[in-house]
Amino acid sequence: MGEGSDIKVLEGLFIIGVVAAFGIWQFISLRRDREERERRKAEKAREHKDQ
Repeated sequence: MGEGSDIKVLEGLFIIGVVAAFGIWQFISLRRDREERERRKAEKAREHKDQ
């Protein structure tokens, strides 16, 4: 393996790492949004029940 192919392997690993990090970030963000929405819905239901 020459030096050029080593750089291509590193580029590939870097791209895979970036894509994986982006996917994990999106997953965490979506889960946090869903939890926030459920919490707001529960608060609204509680307020409605109190009236």
